[in-house]
Amino acid sequence: MKLRSENLLQTELAKIKHLCALDWELITAHTVYYTHGYHPYSAKYIPQIPNRLISTFSDKNDLILDNFVGSGTTLVESKVMGRNAIGVDINPLACLISKVKTTVIKKPAMREISHFLVSLHSDIVHLRRNTTLSSLGEKKPIDSPVIEKLHPNIPKWYHENVIYELVVIKTKINAVRNTEVRDFLLVAFSSLLRSVSNTTSGFGNLMINKNAPPKNRIFEKFSLAVANMLQSVADFSTVATNSKVTIFKQDSRKLEFINDESIDFICTHPPYMAAVPYAEYQKLSLWWLGYSQYDLEKSLIGGRRSRPDTPQRFFRDMEMSLLEMKRVLRKKKYCCITIGNPIYGGKTWKLNEFIKQNAIQIGFTHLKEISRGKYHSTMGKMKEEFVLIFRNE
Repeated sequence: MKLRSENLLQTELAKIKHLCALDWELITAHTVYYTHGYHPYSAKYIPQIPNRLISTFSDKNDLILDNFVGSGTTLVESKVMGRNAIGVDINPLACLISKVKTTVIKKPAMREISHFLVSLHSDIVHLRRNTTLSSLGEKKPIDSPVIEKLHPNIPKWYHENVIYELVVIKTKINAVRNTEVRDFLLVAFSSLLRSVSNTTSGFGNLMINKNAPPKNRIFEKFSLAVANMLQSVADFSTVATNSKVTIFKQDSRKLEFINDESIDFICTHPPYMAAVPYAEYQKLSLWWLGYSQYDLEKSLIGGRRSRPDTPQRFFRDMEMSLLEMKRVLRKKKYCCITIGNPIYGGKTWKLNEFIKQNAIQIGFTHLKEISRGKYHSTMGKMKEEFVLIFRNE
């Protein structure tokens, strides 16, 4: 890979040459180590990307910002490498997942989780005994305030027996007083909501499979999710440092809560315009956890996908985000943006060129663009992905 050296200091040249020599397609890379595999999340970037960038452009105890934090990949890697980190996202589910993925669960909390599962099992046994279908197909009703508050679309997406068990699990979780434990269990709960639903298999917009086979053993699947997460967090705890991670449910266009020139390095992965409908993919979790899918769609960068001016709104919102990124980043420090070129409206949008041009216009120096080659997207909505490296002037 040929490297142009203008605008590069000697130390920068060595760092970037090293990065350019690496394999960035990472097709066979293991990507769910530590807590990275807690919860499925649409279009997230693999942890090897922020790991390489953080280790190259920051030092221990530096303050890292990811202002499109998603499922917290950057934050987990920062925690492992001894960097303090701030994560920002307007999506409440993203904030919940990121918080749990970066939290070390200590032994007292682990014991509480184990006791929770034992007690929950008793509730499930009672439920199964008292909600058995009779010969007439009648089911004894379950009395729970959660049932009354369910999103009206939920019955379309789940078999009735699944709803009953999910309600018992969710009701039990809601009663947990320890916030750390409750959030951990909520993420485990959310992680299985699609797999036990009546959705069609594969990826893309969620669609109901009217011929979906009955699902069962929901409690057992939840228990397995919890067990896997406990094993993952045990592994994570052996490498996690005492660095501080702070997560804000805020708008990346308005970072007033971050001081000017207080960030040592920005490592982020913005959304792919409207090519990836995050709120649509996550709607089952949003419904069950009590979040508004509609409100999230309105607040995302670019706004609702159904609007004809979505690309223009996305570009405007990204310009505002770039201005805030420049404001909070220290002078002569670095910003790395990983972005894909999506297919939307039958057209490939070169977001890498848009971000480069706008970043340069507001005063960043563009140092290098690294291509990851063909982007291996499960959704088939991306042609290429790039890592853009900037220095703040």
